[in-house]
Amino acid sequence: KSDDPDSYNSKTPLQKIAILLAGPFANFLLAFIIYLSVAFSNPQTLAPHIGTLLENSPAVEAGLLKDDKIIAMNSEAITTWKRLTEVIKDTTGDIDLIIQRNNEQLNILVKPRILESENIFGEMVQRRMFGITPNGDMVDTHYGVIESFSIAAEQTYNSSKLIVQSLEKLISGIVGIDQIGGVISIVDTTAKASEYGVIAFFMFAALLSVNLGVLNLLPIPALDGGHIMFNLYEMITRHTPSDAAFIRITIMGWVMLGSLMLLGIYNDINRLIAG
Repeated sequence: KSDDPDSYNSKTPLQKIAILLAGPFANFLLAFIIYLSVAFSNPQTLAPHIGTLLENSPAVEAGLLKDDKIIAMNSEAITTWKRLTEVIKDTTGDIDLIIQRNNEQLNILVKPRILESENIFGEMVQRRMFGITPNGDMVDTHYGVIESFSIAAEQTYNSSKLIVQSLEKLISGIVGIDQIGGVISIVDTTAKASEYGVIAFFMFAALLSVNLGVLNLLPIPALDGGHIMFNLYEMITRHTPSDAAFIRITIMGWVMLGSLMLLGIYNDINRLIAG
């Protein structure tokens, strides 16, 4: 313990929790700032242009073809693939399309169906779909100030949600422990992201920052989340853990973290050998 009023140990449990939350908050704030900067830079995103069509899908039944450009859906102008998928997901019933095929505009009615597809975790999920994929064409985006802030907040939230879901899938066994990566994977992915340009590099940096923020909140001793648990224990019981218990639990936390880091490096080396 320290009698210095500026010492962390002299603070109340609530004050300590506020201090401990500052680190992860900085990670989320950095990610938000990066996403905001990207939104201000008018980045490119996938255009609503059709690539492949699944056999016997609603798109095929409606007469859509490869390289058709979707201009509008239910009278709403569509400029990005992301908005196209949102409209399909959020609406009910048939969808009236205006498409451009060569130099001609056509009206086509599509009846979406619930189809099975594989998500990023390898699970088969059911979604309302046309049965189409993008052809890879890109389009510039232009966001206003308010919209940029909204997009940055949404992307920060979605990235955090993705990391939490990944942890849930890992704990439940849906995602294997062989998918855990270490510093080698981080360097390798950073290099690959940079090959796709500055925007991809910064998007990965933002995701990495969110990842650090979420993981640091885990209730593992030696992490901020673990120290938050110690302080919550003190707030509830009005007693601080004994020094011996604190040391033992903290060492257990370091063993867990060290094991995870070694596992990540082991998986990285296996991937390098296999690749």
